[in-house]
Parts: sequence; structure tokens; C-alpha cells
Amino acid sequence: MVDIEKLALLARIKLGSNEKEKLRTEFEDVLNYISKLTEVDVEDVDDKEIFNASGLENVEREDKATNKPGEFSNSLLEAAPFTEGGYVKVKRALE
Repeated sequence: MVDIEKLALLARIKLGSNEKEKLRTEFEDVLNYISKLTEVDVEDVDDKEIFNASGLENVEREDKATNKPGEFSNSLLEAAPFTEGGYVKVKRALE
């Protein structure tokens, strides 16, 4: 129960005695499940099987601009409520 109280203190949450008991049993269940994973024989498992178990591949496209630099700058600046020196002017966010 001490570990549950320490975790609650670190998380800055208050737990009642019923909640502490519920969390204790849930943590025990999780730890028991993890201990079962250590019993699995993975001696003959190929590293490639571990890293790509789904068989899916990431498909990427080349990242290239489809417009000319500055092509939309004027229309974007015209749509902005405040501009200054070719930039959109906004309220200061940080002091």
C-alpha cells in the first residue's frame, strides 16, 4: 500500500481507502501479466519479425513544393487583419 500512496503523492492526487485497494489489485494484475511475458520463448524469433510484425511498409512521397516561392504571399498578406513590413503582425504572446 505504501507504493500506491507514494505514487498518489507524486501524481498529486488524493485517494480514498477503496481507491487504494482497487489500484493495488490493478497494479498486481498488470505486474502479473508482465511477468508472464518474461516466460515467452523468443530465442528463435528473428529481429526483423519483431520490428515489422505487421508486414506493412511506410509509403512516402517526395516532399516538394508545387507552387513558386512567394506566389501566394501577397494574397495571404492582404487577407491578414494587420501586416507590417511584409509580415503578418500579431499580438505579443510572450513577455
